[in-house]
Amino acid sequence: MSTTSPPTTDAMSCTTPFARLAAWPARAILAALFAFVLLALVVSLSPLAQGFADKPHRGPGDVALYRAEVDRIAAGESYYVVASEELRQRGYPTRSAFNWRTPLPMWLIGNLPHPVWGKVLLGGLAVVALLMSFPFLVREGGLGVSLVGMLLLIGALLPCWLGELYVMPMLWAGALLTISVAALGSGRTKLGVASGIAALFMRDLAGPYCVFQGAYALWQRRWREAALWTAGLAAYAVYFAWHVWNVMALQTPDATAHEDGWVRFGGLAFLVSLAQMNGFLLTLPQWVSAIYLPLAMLGLASWSSDTGRRTALVTLLFLVLFAVVGQPINQYWGSLIAPLLCLGAARSPWALRDLWLAARATQSRGSATVKMVGESSGGQIAS
Repeated sequence: MSTTSPPTTDAMSCTTPFARLAAWPARAILAALFAFVLLALVVSLSPLAQGFADKPHRGPGDVALYRAEVDRIAAGESYYVVASEELRQRGYPTRSAFNWRTPLPMWLIGNLPHPVWGKVLLGGLAVVALLMSFPFLVREGGLGVSLVGMLLLIGALLPCWLGELYVMPMLWAGALLTISVAALGSGRTKLGVASGIAALFMRDLAGPYCVFQGAYALWQRRWREAALWTAGLAAYAVYFAWHVWNVMALQTPDATAHEDGWVRFGGLAFLVSLAQMNGFLLTLPQWVSAIYLPLAMLGLASWSSDTGRRTALVTLLFLVLFAVVGQPINQYWGSLIAPLLCLGAARSPWALRDLWLAARATQSRGSATVKMVGESSGGQIAS
Protein backbone atom coordinates (compact mmCIF):
# COMPACT_ATOMS: atom_id res chain seq x y z
CA MET A 1 0.00 0.00 0.00
CA SER A 2 1.30 3.45 -0.89
CA THR A 3 2.54 5.55 2.01
CA THR A 4 2.57 8.83 0.09
CA SER A 5 -0.15 11.42 0.12
CA PRO A 6 -2.14 11.78 -3.11
CA PRO A 7 -1.11 14.58 -5.41
CA THR A 8 -3.12 17.74 -5.19
CA THR A 9 -4.55 19.74 -8.06
CA ASP A 10 -2.05 22.49 -7.33
CA ALA A 11 0.83 20.02 -7.58
CA MET A 12 -0.42 18.58 -10.86
CA SER A 13 -0.83 22.03 -12.40
CA CYS A 14 2.35 23.27 -10.72
CA THR A 15 0.62 26.00 -8.77
CA THR A 16 2.80 26.42 -5.71
CA PRO A 17 1.65 27.50 -2.22
CA PHE A 18 3.30 30.85 -2.93
CA ALA A 19 0.31 31.70 -5.15
CA ARG A 20 -1.86 32.01 -2.04
CA LEU A 21 0.43 34.45 -0.24
CA ALA A 22 -0.50 38.03 0.53
CA ALA A 23 1.62 40.79 -0.97
CA TRP A 24 3.94 41.51 1.93
CA PRO A 25 4.97 37.88 2.65
CA ALA A 26 5.58 37.35 -1.07
CA ARG A 27 7.71 40.48 -1.27
CA ALA A 28 9.61 39.45 1.86
CA ILE A 29 10.45 36.07 0.34
CA LEU A 30 11.55 37.70 -2.93
CA ALA A 31 13.72 40.14 -0.98
CA ALA A 32 15.28 37.28 1.02
CA LEU A 33 15.91 35.35 -2.20
CA PHE A 34 17.57 38.38 -3.78
CA ALA A 35 19.78 38.82 -0.71
CA PHE A 36 20.71 35.12 -0.75
CA VAL A 37 21.61 35.25 -4.44
CA LEU A 38 23.61 38.46 -3.99
CA LEU A 39 25.57 37.03 -1.06
CA ALA A 40 26.29 33.81 -2.93
CA LEU A 41 27.46 35.80 -5.96
CA VAL A 42 29.78 37.93 -3.84
CA VAL A 43 31.25 34.81 -2.23
CA SER A 44 31.70 33.00 -5.55
CA LEU A 45 33.52 35.99 -7.07
CA SER A 46 35.73 36.64 -4.02
CA PRO A 47 38.91 35.00 -2.68
CA LEU A 48 36.61 32.98 -0.38
CA ALA A 49 35.43 30.90 -3.34
CA GLN A 50 36.19 27.19 -3.17
CA GLY A 51 36.18 24.37 -5.67
CA PHE A 52 38.54 22.77 -8.13
CA ALA A 53 36.50 20.14 -9.97
CA ASP A 54 36.27 22.34 -13.06
CA LYS A 55 40.00 23.07 -13.11
CA PRO A 56 42.11 21.10 -15.63
CA HIS A 57 45.34 19.26 -14.89
CA ARG A 58 44.80 18.65 -11.19
CA GLY A 59 47.10 15.64 -11.23
CA PRO A 60 46.51 12.16 -9.74
CA GLY A 61 43.77 12.02 -7.16
CA ASP A 62 41.02 9.81 -5.81
CA VAL A 63 40.13 8.35 -9.20
CA ALA A 64 43.69 7.08 -9.67
CA LEU A 65 43.72 5.72 -6.11
CA TYR A 66 40.45 3.84 -6.48
CA ARG A 67 41.37 2.50 -9.92
CA ALA A 68 44.65 1.16 -8.54
CA GLU A 69 42.75 -0.55 -5.73
CA VAL A 70 40.26 -2.06 -8.17
CA ASP A 71 43.03 -3.40 -10.42
CA ARG A 72 44.84 -5.03 -7.51
CA ILE A 73 41.64 -6.56 -6.15
CA ALA A 74 40.92 -7.93 -9.63
CA ALA A 75 44.38 -9.53 -9.49
CA GLY A 76 43.38 -11.39 -6.30
CA GLU A 77 44.70 -9.14 -3.51
CA SER A 78 42.84 -8.31 -0.30
CA TYR A 79 41.08 -4.93 -0.15
CA TYR A 80 42.45 -3.80 3.20
CA VAL A 81 46.05 -4.71 2.38
CA VAL A 82 45.71 -2.93 -0.95
CA ALA A 83 44.07 0.14 0.61
CA SER A 84 46.72 0.36 3.33
CA GLU A 85 49.58 0.32 0.84
CA GLU A 86 47.99 2.62 -1.74
CA LEU A 87 46.88 5.23 0.79
CA ARG A 88 50.33 5.47 2.36
CA GLN A 89 52.24 5.44 -0.91
CA ARG A 90 50.10 8.27 -2.24
CA GLY A 91 50.40 10.39 0.90
CA TYR A 92 46.82 10.07 2.15
CA PRO A 93 46.17 10.37 5.91
CA THR A 94 45.31 6.98 7.42
CA ARG A 95 44.88 7.55 11.15
CA SER A 96 41.11 7.95 11.00
CA ALA A 97 38.93 5.07 9.80
CA PHE A 98 36.88 7.67 7.91
CA ASN A 99 39.84 8.15 5.55
CA TRP A 100 39.50 4.53 4.48
CA ARG A 101 36.58 3.89 2.15
CA THR A 102 34.42 0.94 3.13
CA PRO A 103 35.27 -2.03 0.90
CA LEU A 104 32.02 -2.73 -0.96
CA PRO A 105 32.44 -0.42 -4.00
CA MET A 106 36.04 -1.44 -4.76
CA TRP A 107 35.38 -5.09 -3.96
CA LEU A 108 32.33 -5.13 -6.23
CA ILE A 109 34.05 -3.53 -9.21
CA GLY A 110 37.24 -5.55 -8.69
CA ASN A 111 35.30 -8.83 -8.75
CA LEU A 112 33.38 -8.13 -11.94
CA PRO A 113 34.55 -9.98 -15.09
CA HIS A 114 36.23 -6.72 -16.14
CA PRO A 115 36.36 -3.38 -14.29
CA VAL A 116 34.61 -1.68 -17.21
CA TRP A 117 31.49 -3.59 -16.19
CA GLY A 118 31.46 -1.28 -13.19
CA LYS A 119 30.87 1.59 -15.58
CA VAL A 120 28.05 -0.34 -17.26
CA LEU A 121 26.46 -1.12 -13.90
CA LEU A 122 26.69 2.44 -12.60
CA GLY A 123 25.45 3.81 -15.92
CA GLY A 124 22.53 1.40 -15.69
CA LEU A 125 21.67 2.68 -12.22
CA ALA A 126 21.71 6.23 -13.56
CA VAL A 127 19.34 5.24 -16.37
CA VAL A 128 17.00 3.59 -13.87
CA ALA A 129 17.12 6.76 -11.76
CA LEU A 130 16.11 8.87 -14.77
CA LEU A 131 13.36 6.49 -15.88
CA MET A 132 11.88 6.43 -12.39
CA SER A 133 12.19 10.19 -11.95
CA PHE A 134 10.14 11.14 -15.02
CA PRO A 135 6.73 9.80 -13.95
CA PHE A 136 7.50 10.76 -10.37
CA LEU A 137 8.13 14.39 -11.37
CA VAL A 138 5.06 14.45 -13.63
CA ARG A 139 2.96 13.28 -10.71
CA GLU A 140 4.47 15.84 -8.34
CA GLY A 141 4.64 18.89 -10.59
CA GLY A 142 3.30 18.32 -14.07
CA LEU A 143 4.95 17.87 -17.44
CA GLY A 144 6.80 21.19 -17.42
CA VAL A 145 8.51 20.54 -14.10
CA SER A 146 9.30 17.00 -15.21
CA LEU A 147 11.00 18.10 -18.44
CA VAL A 148 13.12 20.71 -16.64
CA GLY A 149 13.92 18.24 -13.89
CA MET A 150 14.98 15.54 -16.33
CA LEU A 151 17.35 17.92 -18.10
CA LEU A 152 18.96 18.92 -14.81
CA LEU A 153 19.14 15.32 -13.60
CA ILE A 154 20.98 14.30 -16.75
CA GLY A 155 23.64 16.85 -15.79
CA ALA A 156 23.76 15.61 -12.20
CA LEU A 157 24.13 11.96 -13.26
CA LEU A 158 26.34 12.64 -16.28
CA PRO A 159 29.59 11.75 -14.43
CA CYS A 160 28.27 8.19 -14.06
CA TRP A 161 29.05 7.66 -17.75
CA LEU A 162 32.29 9.63 -18.04
CA GLY A 163 35.80 8.18 -18.15
CA GLU A 164 36.86 6.21 -15.11
CA LEU A 165 34.70 8.14 -12.67
CA TYR A 166 32.69 4.96 -12.09
CA VAL A 167 35.22 4.02 -9.38
CA MET A 168 34.02 6.96 -7.24
CA PRO A 169 31.73 5.62 -4.46
CA MET A 170 29.98 9.00 -4.22
CA LEU A 171 28.53 8.61 -7.71
CA TRP A 172 27.05 5.24 -6.81
CA ALA A 173 25.52 6.74 -3.68
CA GLY A 174 24.11 9.71 -5.59
CA ALA A 175 22.43 7.51 -8.21
CA LEU A 176 20.99 5.23 -5.53
CA LEU A 177 19.62 8.16 -3.51
CA THR A 178 17.88 9.43 -6.65
CA ILE A 179 16.21 6.04 -7.06
CA SER A 180 15.27 6.09 -3.37
CA VAL A 181 13.58 9.51 -3.56
CA ALA A 182 11.65 8.57 -6.70
CA ALA A 183 10.61 5.21 -5.23
CA LEU A 184 9.44 6.67 -1.92
CA GLY A 185 7.58 9.41 -3.78
CA SER A 186 5.83 6.79 -5.88
CA GLY A 187 4.77 4.68 -2.90
CA ARG A 188 7.35 1.93 -3.50
CA THR A 189 8.56 1.83 0.07
CA LYS A 190 10.67 -1.32 -0.02
CA LEU A 191 12.60 -0.18 -3.08
CA GLY A 192 13.04 3.30 -1.61
CA VAL A 193 14.46 1.96 1.64
CA ALA A 194 16.64 -0.65 -0.09
CA SER A 195 18.11 1.97 -2.44
CA GLY A 196 18.79 4.39 0.41
CA ILE A 197 20.52 1.74 2.51
CA ALA A 198 22.49 0.56 -0.54
CA ALA A 199 23.69 4.16 -0.99
CA LEU A 200 24.88 4.13 2.62
CA PHE A 201 26.82 0.90 2.06
CA MET A 202 28.44 2.53 -0.95
CA ARG A 203 29.36 5.76 0.87
CA ASP A 204 28.97 6.62 4.54
CA LEU A 205 27.95 10.21 3.77
CA ALA A 206 24.52 8.90 2.76
CA GLY A 207 23.97 8.30 6.48
CA PRO A 208 22.11 11.58 7.18
CA TYR A 209 19.62 10.72 4.43
CA CYS A 210 18.87 7.27 5.88
CA VAL A 211 18.64 8.50 9.47
CA PHE A 212 16.34 11.35 8.48
CA GLN A 213 14.06 9.17 6.38
CA GLY A 214 13.79 6.66 9.21
CA ALA A 215 13.01 9.39 11.73
CA TYR A 216 10.46 10.96 9.39
CA ALA A 217 8.72 7.63 8.87
CA LEU A 218 8.61 7.16 12.64
CA TRP A 219 7.21 10.66 13.16
CA GLN A 220 4.50 9.94 10.58
CA ARG A 221 3.77 6.61 12.31
CA ARG A 222 4.68 4.60 9.27
CA TRP A 223 5.80 1.75 11.44
CA ARG A 224 6.68 -0.67 8.66
CA GLU A 225 8.87 1.83 6.82
CA ALA A 226 10.51 2.95 10.07
CA ALA A 227 11.28 -0.69 10.90
CA LEU A 228 12.90 -1.19 7.49
CA TRP A 229 15.12 1.88 7.91
CA THR A 230 16.06 0.77 11.43
CA ALA A 231 17.00 -2.71 10.24
CA GLY A 232 19.09 -1.28 7.41
CA LEU A 233 20.90 1.15 9.70
CA ALA A 234 21.57 -1.63 12.21
CA ALA A 235 23.07 -3.79 9.46
CA TYR A 236 25.28 -0.91 8.39
CA ALA A 237 26.41 -0.31 11.97
CA VAL A 238 27.65 -3.91 12.14
CA TYR A 239 29.31 -3.55 8.74
CA PHE A 240 31.05 -0.31 9.70
CA ALA A 241 32.21 -1.75 13.03
CA TRP A 242 33.79 -4.63 11.10
CA HIS A 243 35.39 -2.06 8.77
CA VAL A 244 36.88 -0.12 11.69
CA TRP A 245 38.22 -3.35 13.21
CA ASN A 246 40.02 -4.17 9.95
CA VAL A 247 41.43 -0.65 9.69
CA MET A 248 42.71 -0.66 13.27
CA ALA A 249 44.51 -3.94 12.64
CA LEU A 250 46.56 -2.23 9.90
CA GLN A 251 47.33 1.00 11.71
CA THR A 252 50.99 1.94 12.13
CA PRO A 253 52.64 4.36 14.58
CA ASP A 254 53.50 6.75 11.76
CA ALA A 255 49.87 7.06 10.54
CA THR A 256 48.99 10.66 9.78
CA ALA A 257 45.76 12.63 10.10
CA HIS A 258 44.36 15.70 8.37
CA GLU A 259 46.07 18.72 9.89
CA ASP A 260 42.91 20.83 10.04
CA GLY A 261 40.34 18.11 10.68
CA TRP A 262 36.92 17.78 9.11
CA VAL A 263 35.13 20.61 10.90
CA ARG A 264 36.06 23.58 8.74
CA PHE A 265 32.94 25.80 8.68
CA GLY A 266 33.24 26.26 4.94
CA GLY A 267 29.83 27.89 4.94
CA LEU A 268 28.30 29.33 1.80
CA ALA A 269 31.52 29.15 -0.21
CA PHE A 270 31.70 25.38 0.23
CA LEU A 271 27.97 24.95 -0.45
CA VAL A 272 28.22 26.84 -3.73
CA SER A 273 31.11 24.61 -4.76
CA LEU A 274 28.97 21.55 -3.94
CA ALA A 275 26.08 22.91 -6.00
CA GLN A 276 28.46 23.18 -8.95
CA MET A 277 28.83 19.39 -9.06
CA ASN A 278 26.53 19.04 -12.03
CA GLY A 279 27.89 18.17 -15.46
CA PHE A 280 26.33 21.28 -16.95
CA LEU A 281 27.29 23.71 -14.19
CA LEU A 282 30.92 22.56 -14.27
CA THR A 283 31.19 23.97 -17.79
CA LEU A 284 30.08 27.40 -16.56
CA PRO A 285 31.62 29.99 -14.20
CA GLN A 286 30.92 29.31 -10.54
CA TRP A 287 28.79 32.41 -10.18
CA VAL A 288 26.10 30.56 -12.16
CA SER A 289 26.04 27.93 -9.38
CA ALA A 290 25.75 30.80 -6.88
CA ILE A 291 22.41 31.66 -8.52
CA TYR A 292 21.39 28.03 -8.97
CA LEU A 293 21.70 27.08 -5.28
CA PRO A 294 19.22 29.67 -3.91
CA LEU A 295 16.77 28.92 -6.74
CA ALA A 296 16.98 25.20 -5.97
CA MET A 297 16.20 25.88 -2.31
CA LEU A 298 13.29 28.13 -3.30
CA GLY A 299 11.89 25.36 -5.48
CA LEU A 300 12.19 22.84 -2.66
CA ALA A 301 10.46 25.25 -0.27
CA SER A 302 7.55 25.50 -2.72
CA TRP A 303 7.06 21.71 -2.86
CA SER A 304 4.13 21.16 -0.51
CA SER A 305 3.42 17.43 -0.88
CA ASP A 306 4.60 14.88 1.65
CA THR A 307 7.41 13.83 -0.70
CA GLY A 308 8.33 17.46 -1.23
CA ARG A 309 8.60 18.13 2.48
CA ARG A 310 10.79 15.07 2.96
CA THR A 311 13.05 16.03 0.08
CA ALA A 312 13.32 19.66 1.14
CA LEU A 313 14.11 18.83 4.76
CA VAL A 314 16.73 16.18 3.98
CA THR A 315 18.41 18.52 1.47
CA LEU A 316 18.47 21.28 4.07
CA LEU A 317 19.96 18.81 6.56
CA PHE A 318 22.77 18.00 4.14
CA LEU A 319 23.46 21.69 3.48
CA VAL A 320 23.60 22.53 7.18
CA LEU A 321 25.99 19.64 7.84
CA PHE A 322 28.21 20.44 4.88
CA ALA A 323 28.36 24.11 5.87
CA VAL A 324 30.19 22.90 8.98
CA VAL A 325 31.93 19.69 7.91
CA GLY A 326 34.04 19.27 4.80
CA GLN A 327 37.32 20.49 3.38
CA PRO A 328 37.74 22.45 0.14
CA ILE A 329 39.13 19.29 -1.48
CA ASN A 330 35.80 17.56 -0.78
CA GLN A 331 33.88 19.40 -3.49
CA TYR A 332 33.00 16.05 -5.03
CA TRP A 333 30.64 15.49 -2.08
CA GLY A 334 28.25 17.59 -4.13
CA SER A 335 27.63 14.54 -6.33
CA LEU A 336 25.60 13.12 -3.46
CA ILE A 337 23.14 16.01 -3.25
CA ALA A 338 23.22 17.16 -6.89
CA PRO A 339 20.08 15.16 -7.80
CA LEU A 340 18.22 16.56 -4.78
CA LEU A 341 19.06 20.11 -5.83
CA CYS A 342 17.82 19.31 -9.35
CA LEU A 343 14.40 18.40 -7.98
CA GLY A 344 14.16 21.81 -6.34
CA ALA A 345 15.63 23.78 -9.24
CA ALA A 346 13.07 22.20 -11.59
CA ARG A 347 10.26 23.84 -9.60
CA SER A 348 11.92 27.23 -9.21
CA PRO A 349 10.50 28.92 -12.37
CA TRP A 350 6.94 28.24 -11.18
CA ALA A 351 7.79 29.25 -7.61
CA LEU A 352 9.19 32.56 -8.88
CA ARG A 353 6.13 33.10 -11.07
CA ASP A 354 3.74 32.58 -8.17
CA LEU A 355 5.73 34.81 -5.85
CA TRP A 356 5.84 37.59 -8.42
CA LEU A 357 2.13 37.35 -9.20
CA ALA A 358 1.23 37.20 -5.51
CA ALA A 359 3.28 40.32 -4.82
CA ARG A 360 1.61 42.20 -7.68
CA ALA A 361 -1.91 40.80 -7.72
CA THR A 362 -2.69 41.66 -4.12
CA GLN A 363 -1.49 45.20 -4.70
CA SER A 364 -3.70 45.46 -7.78
CA ARG A 365 -6.71 44.16 -5.86
CA GLY A 366 -6.04 46.72 -3.15
CA SER A 367 -5.92 49.55 -5.70
CA ALA A 368 -9.13 48.30 -7.31
CA THR A 369 -10.84 48.21 -3.92
CA VAL A 370 -9.85 51.82 -3.18
CA LYS A 371 -11.12 52.87 -6.61
CA MET A 372 -14.46 51.14 -6.08
CA VAL A 373 -14.89 52.76 -2.66
CA GLY A 374 -14.14 56.17 -4.16
CA GLU A 375 -16.64 55.70 -6.98
CA SER A 376 -19.27 54.53 -4.51
CA SER A 377 -18.76 57.56 -2.31
CA GLY A 378 -18.97 59.88 -5.30
CA GLY A 379 -22.26 58.34 -6.37
CA GLN A 380 -23.81 58.86 -2.93
CA ILE A 381 -22.83 62.55 -2.85
CA ALA A 382 -24.29 63.14 -6.30
CA SER A 383 -27.57 61.60 -5.28
